[in-house]
Parts: sequence; C-alpha cells; structure tokens
Amino acid sequence: MEAKQFYQTEMSLNRYGLKITSELNRNIRAAIQKDKNSNDLESNVREILGHIYLVNQYLLKKIEKLGGLLNEGLVNQENEYVESDLNLVETMLNVSIFKITSCTEFNVPVYSSLEELELRLAVQFRKLVILSNTAPSEFANNYKTEMKVIPGIKLDIYQLIYFAMKHSGHHLGQISTLIRIEEVLDSNYSVAN
Repeated sequence: MEAKQFYQTEMSLNRYGLKITSELNRNIRAAIQKDKNSNDLESNVREILGHIYLVNQYLLKKIEKLGGLLNEGLVNQENEYVESDLNLVETMLNVSIFKITSCTEFNVPVYSSLEELELRLAVQFRKLVILSNTAPSEFANNYKTEMKVIPGIKLDIYQLIYFAMKHSGHHLGQISTLIRIEEVLDSNYSVAN
C-alpha cells in the first residue's frame, strides 16, 4: 500500500492543533480564575483573543477559498508533490514576529466574554485541523496565495493552516505571560499586607 501524500504534514498539523486547543483552554481557565481580582487582565486577554479570532477568520476564509479552487480542479495538477515546508512559516515568523504591524481590521474589538471567545477559537482550531485532513493533498502545494498579514509572502494551503496555528500559539504565549505577571503581583501584594 502506497503512503499517502502529505501524511507527515497532516500529522504535524493535527498534533499542533491539539496542542494549541489545550493551551487555549488552559489559558482561558487561568484567566477566568485570575479575573476575579483584576479587570485589566480580562480586558488584555479579551483583546488578544479577539485579535487571534479575527486573524484566524481571515485565514480560514483564504484557506476555504483555496480549498475550493483545489477541489474544483482549477489549479495546476502537473507539478511534483513534496511535503509542505512548514519550516518556512517558522522562519518567517521568527524573523518578523516583532516587526509585523497588524492590520487595523485585525485589532477591532470583539465584544464577547472569555467563554464565548474560547468556544469560537476552539471551533476555528477544529476547522483548521479538519481542513488539514481534507485538503486534496495530491496538489495542495502547487497553488500558493499571498496573504494580507505579511504582503509578498505566498503560502500553500498547509502553510496557511500552520501560520494560523503558530500565530495563535504566539499570542497564547502572551496570555500565559500576562497570567504569570498577575500571579507575581498577587503574591507580592499578599506578602506586603
């Protein structure tokens, strides 16, 4: 039996999607617990989660459009197929993560509770994992599209999915840092009193 094309890429995306979903749940539970003492924390966490949600919505639309083109057979199917290079996304983000200025449309306030944002993001992550499994792998890396987030960079469908997950992971890390800072401030306040 012949090995399925892009199996390694799909498995990497599935594992990372599960990791991000777990991190999302853990961070939101911690933020909700800490929120009892700090409205600033909730506001900051909601702002970050809203940003993640808006960027993911944009990327999901782009991925779904790409998937539609691939399923319709509207892309070149004669190229050689190789596993998607997810290291490209890693390198791109490592080089530019602090130099990227987010588009204003990705910073619009999302008026939802932490619980609602958790649910919305969990649904997005599930969609990303499903899309990674349903993309027609025979030619998924033959068609690349430019994205608004970093103009000039063209990514294939798997790389777009990975970008959405890595971007989310980066911002979930920021939330973890905010929670740890809040814990330190709480413990310092307790010791001082």
